Amino acid sequence: MNGDVDYVFIDTASQVLEVCHIIDSLTADDIIGLDTEFMRVTCYYPDFSLMQLAIKGKNYLIDVWMLEGKVQPLIESLCHTEAIVLAFACNEDIELLSHEARRINCDTILPKRIYDLQLMLAFCGHSYGRGLNFALQEFLGITLAKDCTRSNWTNRPLSNEQLNYSALDVEYLEPLYFKIKEVISERNFNFFIEEMEYIRSRYVEDINENDAYLSIPASGMLNEKELNVLQYLARERLELARSENQALNRVITSKSMWQLARFLPRSKRELEHRGVKHGTIRQYGDIIVKWIAQAKTAPIYPNLTIPYDYFSHQRAMQENFECLKKAISKGLENSNICPQVLLKKQLLNDYFRAKALGQTPLLQQSWRLELLGKIDIPLEPMHPNDNEPVPDMPSPYFVSNFLKLNQLGVVDDSEDESPNS
Repeated sequence: MNGDVDYVFIDTASQVLEVCHIIDSLTADDIIGLDTEFMRVTCYYPDFSLMQLAIKGKNYLIDVWMLEGKVQPLIESLCHTEAIVLAFACNEDIELLSHEARRINCDTILPKRIYDLQLMLAFCGHSYGRGLNFALQEFLGITLAKDCTRSNWTNRPLSNEQLNYSALDVEYLEPLYFKIKEVISERNFNFFIEEMEYIRSRYVEDINENDAYLSIPASGMLNEKELNVLQYLARERLELARSENQALNRVITSKSMWQLARFLPRSKRELEHRGVKHGTIRQYGDIIVKWIAQAKTAPIYPNLTIPYDYFSHQRAMQENFECLKKAISKGLENSNICPQVLLKKQLLNDYFRAKALGQTPLLQQSWRLELLGKIDIPLEPMHPNDNEPVPDMPSPYFVSNFLKLNQLGVVDDSEDESPNS
């Protein structure tokens, strides 16, 4: 479909207020289609360019870039709306909207009911990760042109092609939602709603600088002293990225962070051998070397704990992970839920980490527990030749002395990305 689509272009404060009045008048039976366009290649905070809304058959394109600080009422109206807000593959949209809400000190972060239709498809048997074009072809017989996917959304004026493209991204969200509802079971729809509530809750609070180390790839390979260095470096990197609005990987790439913590380079030349890019060394080399020197002598962070990928780096735990995957796969049989929803690294890692810290794993909470039932995979390493699982032993509680859990061999798969939260 390459034809024009009707839309109202919003670029004045008075027009914004008119849209706010429309949103404020909506009830729980109404629906808003939502999408955003932004640039985030070199900066920490996204350059918010355009917001697209579809409400009661009309499409509104709000030029956030040109309106600058005049969209605060719109963010507040969206976060307080009683209507269902529909989006597609909306993790970045949720992150952007929650950032804007925190920035203006909105008392509610995100709409109460925001539904990701891409995830909803996964709860009725479709592969998780299918794009909007697939969904529209499958359910509505519509094909969208995607020739503006890589557009620069900060250039003004926006072209007619860009405006049509952005309006089409919300034009069909409401009819698509009702088509998916026709094929999703009532149980799976309720499971989907619970999952969206969990996703929404993850964005209510911003990332704590002191916890930034937990999601660094390969941090699970480090010993306690090295992990303490990583905690220091990750905190400093995040603070600098925020203060200068620089992308984290433009300060230090995440893949090189564990190397800095382990090998402690003392000069800019040594940084080159540890995966730090030349441009980073030119701009931040002296600062990074200074951070490393300070981190080496820093006291142990009192709340130091095991990173998210700790257990996936333990060679002796690989059988445990396989048993966990099998238990999840068995629970998913005949559920019509895409396995990718529950067989994610984040959830697998969380299962063993949460048990070690005396917490309830996400796989044993909410709809996941109802679907999978009780899963009882030992925290202690299983013997590869055993046919029966080793009975679960009491989980040790450890924080800064977590390495005393077991003398486990470390799997060096540092090239694998661990999930960032």
